[in-house]
Amino acid sequence: MRSVAAKILVLISVLTTLALGLPNDPPALQPYPGTGMFLMLSDIHFDPYADPAIMDQLGAKPLPVCQAPASQSFSSFGSDTNYPLLKSTLDQVAATAVQNHIHYDYVIVTGDFLAHDFDTRYRHCVGSEKEAYRKFASDTVIFVDAMISKALPGVPVFAALGNNDSDRGDYQEPSKIFLQSVGLDWSRAWGNNPAARREMALASFERAGNYALPHPTVPNDDLVILNSNLWAARNSKACSDADPDPGGQFQWLEEVLDRVRHAGGTATLIMHVLPGIDAMRSSAGEPQSLWAEGCTQKLIAELSDFRGVVREIYAGHIHRDDFRIFPDREGKPLCAIHIVPAVSPVYINNPAVEIGWYEKSNGELRDYAPLYLDLSNPKPAWTMEYVFTQAYGRPRPNLAALEELSREIREGNPHSGVGKQYASYYGAGVAWFLTPDNWLNYTCAQTEISISTFAQCRRPAAGP
Repeated sequence: MRSVAAKILVLISVLTTLALGLPNDPPALQPYPGTGMFLMLSDIHFDPYADPAIMDQLGAKPLPVCQAPASQSFSSFGSDTNYPLLKSTLDQVAATAVQNHIHYDYVIVTGDFLAHDFDTRYRHCVGSEKEAYRKFASDTVIFVDAMISKALPGVPVFAALGNNDSDRGDYQEPSKIFLQSVGLDWSRAWGNNPAARREMALASFERAGNYALPHPTVPNDDLVILNSNLWAARNSKACSDADPDPGGQFQWLEEVLDRVRHAGGTATLIMHVLPGIDAMRSSAGEPQSLWAEGCTQKLIAELSDFRGVVREIYAGHIHRDDFRIFPDREGKPLCAIHIVPAVSPVYINNPAVEIGWYEKSNGELRDYAPLYLDLSNPKPAWTMEYVFTQAYGRPRPNLAALEELSREIREGNPHSGVGKQYASYYGAGVAWFLTPDNWLNYTCAQTEISISTFAQCRRPAAGP
């Protein structure tokens, strides 16, 4: 009898442990109770010049200097995304959904559809006719968007413009013709929306490359897609007396958030270039900001005024798996910035995408899992790298958890514990970026938005 009772107690203990573990340990990629799944892509940087068939499909014939047989291999480290890599990426996310019996409710793309030096490559490989190039640039964005829609038919896609996504060059404001063409194409993948909201979003995109639409499944929540290239530090006049509100975007954002607040709703911001410190460029010397300082301060002020309305921010641009803590006027944590890693391996990172869990009640990010392709392997294969809650032991990747995690990472090192995990995840399995010598440079960038506070943070404590 005692033996039977003991076995029952053991069984109850095991079942209790499993039950307690369920919220943080979903089987495979299954949704948690009350959550849905979505897909995050960033920095695709598609390079069509390496494939004559793609060039022909886009209506451009490469000059003899660029004519070569299309490669069947994936892009290598230091190169942007070729067709085999892009197709493999999209095939993988589609196959992952089938294998795990899940459905992506929507996709967000945090910008940079076009390869680096896209305009220079065109002049070198095709010619210098401006109108032909303008059409080629927009058609390439549309080509990539069509591949996403083909891989995930019927799934709404919400994309932001990256600094390379222009027919006028890197960080340059796209022409109205480019915005009209790309906007019309993107609007076809926005899902079911009232005609008035769709028309309003399309008109806004054609003006300045931004738009806002209702979340496809979360009631009373808006996805607000910004053209943060307008606020980038490369645009030296941005938010200065010469150009106090580039593209009228701050006024537009205030109007959008005011409408959301009056409706008792919330909003999620999606952008490409994030505010804060450019950790990679700052590691070589003086701190450098990703945004014009005036624009950073304007956004801090605006989001402080709409505290509780903006739930979180998604961004890309740095090609790394990371996060930021965005402050309010007093410098206190206000909301988290989730940074999506890149598909392109151009900066010596493995190609990666992320699958996210979100709360269907309010849209909040519940958990996420990156998939990456290990290019150092002779036979590269896609692998799920980690699940945030399991890897970092936090209940969810919200602001409070990321505050704690940032402190633990900063106090650690890249060779052991949570610091070692972060260092490996940072480059999607390429771990040599972060060293003891540059550790504070990269970890201070997680929480310090301004150049002054960042410089103070990364300065080692003085010895006795």
